[in-house]
Amino acid sequence: MMTRALVLALGVAIVSGCATLRGFYAPSSFEQGLALFNHGRFDEAIPYFESATHEDPNFAEGYFYLGRSYIGVSRWRSAIHPLRTAFRLAPREAQGEIMNLLIDAAFAAALNDFHLGDRLGPSPQRPPEPFQELL
Repeated sequence: MMTRALVLALGVAIVSGCATLRGFYAPSSFEQGLALFNHGRFDEAIPYFESATHEDPNFAEGYFYLGRSYIGVSRWRSAIHPLRTAFRLAPREAQGEIMNLLIDAAFAAALNDFHLGDRLGPSPQRPPEPFQELL
């Protein structure tokens, strides 16, 4: 009888001691990355999102924010793989937004590959001869 009471008291002490550990909660990699992302510090957030996706390879939101962080620092090609993975893992309701970002990243990567991104703005040069007569 005394042994049961001692075991019960010890169990209560352990459980109540564990309850106080909540104050020492360490944020997850994803939460740390999200805090940086929300402050526009995309480059600093990338390692945290990479860590979050390594910790849980089925974490669609981690891949989504990893892709968005790459877009935020104009690393278009790097954004494609995590966005594709996010699309595959995400619920159907979120796939439309992910697909839009994926298309934007692929298009921007193609423009960069062909060095067309700098040609999209107004050109300071005169138009070619056949077009000058239209002016």
